[in-house]
Amino acid sequence: MSGRAMHSAVRSVRRFFWLPGGTPRHPARPLPLLRVWLFLLAVGAGGAALGLEWEGTFAMLLGTVYAMLDDVIEGVRHRWPAFVAASSVGWAVDRLAYAAVPAVSDALWGEYAVHAVWTLACLATFVAISRLPPWGRD
Repeated sequence: MSGRAMHSAVRSVRRFFWLPGGTPRHPARPLPLLRVWLFLLAVGAGGAALGLEWEGTFAMLLGTVYAMLDDVIEGVRHRWPAFVAASSVGWAVDRLAYAAVPAVSDALWGEYAVHAVWTLACLATFVAISRLPPWGRD
């Protein structure tokens, strides 16, 4: 790899984790994330209707993470705390739903309902945290 290409790659990685100082950081827009959630509902419902056990679930998980990472790459306000908190809330909602209603895992539609709720919880938490006022160096 040439020196110029290496420098460009290093700069891209640094930008992913640390934005330059003067970069504007806006909150995440809820409408595109709502569209992603509705699309994921359709994909998950299709997977449940076709009897696909892991494909619909995996698509919903991957779509949720990809939507949040897309906003992280754009540089929304509080991007990493929002990503970590949203992932934690989604995991907690998933575990609580399976603990509260053990029969949910008996049918694909029950699992679909749980996945629909935790994807919504993830995306809503991500948007809410990115809308908090800036602190520190933000």
